[in-house]
This record gives sequence, C-alpha cells and structure tokens, in this order.
Amino acid sequence: MNSHKRVLFLFFFLSGFCSLLYQIVWVRLAFASFGVITPVLSVVLSVFMFGLAAGSWAAGRWVAIITQRWEISAIYLYAVAEGLIGIGSFVVPRFFILGERVLLGLGESGSPGYLFFSASWIAASIFPWCFLMGATFPLMLAFVEARGTGNEKTFSFLYQANVLGALLGILFTACVFVELAGFRMTLLLGGLANFSIAVAAKCIIKTTIGFVTRHNHTVISKS
Repeated sequence: MNSHKRVLFLFFFLSGFCSLLYQIVWVRLAFASFGVITPVLSVVLSVFMFGLAAGSWAAGRWVAIITQRWEISAIYLYAVAEGLIGIGSFVVPRFFILGERVLLGLGESGSPGYLFFSASWIAASIFPWCFLMGATFPLMLAFVEARGTGNEKTFSFLYQANVLGALLGILFTACVFVELAGFRMTLLLGGLANFSIAVAAKCIIKTTIGFVTRHNHTVISKS
C-alpha cells in the first residue's frame, strides 16, 4: 500500500469512526432532550441513513459540474465537507437543547403534536451533517479520478476503510468514550478528528498543486 492509499485509508477510517460516534451520541442526547421513546430512536436512525444517501447522490450528481464551473479540485469540497461535519459536532447538542426548551412549552409530551414537532426538530438538527457525511465518498472519488490514480477497486477500498472505522466507532464510543469522557468530550474528539481530516486534505491540495506545477514546467521546458 503506497503512501497515497494510506492517507486515503486513514481519512475514511476516521470519517467512518466519527460518523458512528455522532450517531450514538445523538441518539442518547435526543433521548435526554425529547424522551426515551421509540419514535426518537427511529427518527435519528432514519434521518441518518437518509442523509447519507441524499448526500452521496447529490455530490455524485453535481461534483463534476461544480468543479468545472468553479475551476477547483474536488478535494477542496471534500475538505470543506469534513470541516463542516466537525462544526456539526458542536452545533447539534445546542439545537437539541434549544428544541427541548421550545417544545416543552407545548406541554403534553405524549401528544401527537409534540411527537411530530420533536421529530421534525431532530430531523432538521442532524440532517445537514448526515448529508455532508454522505457527500464525502463521491467528492473523494472525483478527486482520485481527476488525478488519474483511481480504478475499479478505489470505491471498495475506501468503503472498507469506512466500514472498519464505523465498527470500531460503535465499540469505542459506546463502551469507552461515553463512559469515561462523557458526551461533550466524546463529541469534541469527533470534531477534532474531522478538523484534522480537513487540514490534512488541504495539505494534499498543496502537494497536488506543486506536483501539477512542476509537471507543467517540465512539459514546457521539453517543448
């Protein structure tokens, strides 16, 4: 495995780890804010999966158009997506707290109206970040293909890293991080991991630009 593949593997390993970390913590925070009831769990899981699917579809459909129109590499968009996901680790808990305060004013926590508004609030709070998580795959694949280093195994390679990270994310979040560090520190660790990926992706941008510049100068000099 060359250094380029190792970096990509690490990116998607950490991304998968953070995704399941967020899901587990969001479920528990949603329980704390809106009640330990089945609809809360169903909403979080459903919106999480729907967001991943919607983000993957949208990014796959529009990444080529956006990169060509703006004349930027897809790795820029990938870095932005990872950075925004990191911001989401701090935003979602505050949205839940705000939603709890607003919805408690409605009273009758078991009423259909309360359940509808709480489900809507939870969905609106987590969907943007789930959408961004889903977008990371096609964004990175677009970058790899643009560099000419992609092949038919690239997707499976990244998916394998993501799934492995997700499995360990479930194990360590539920059994270690939450128990020892609490929700706030666990989310902080996830956010820092996403920010680290975003910064590392920017380093790849600089390396790629330097490589392209040297390559162009070589071609010109040979001409």
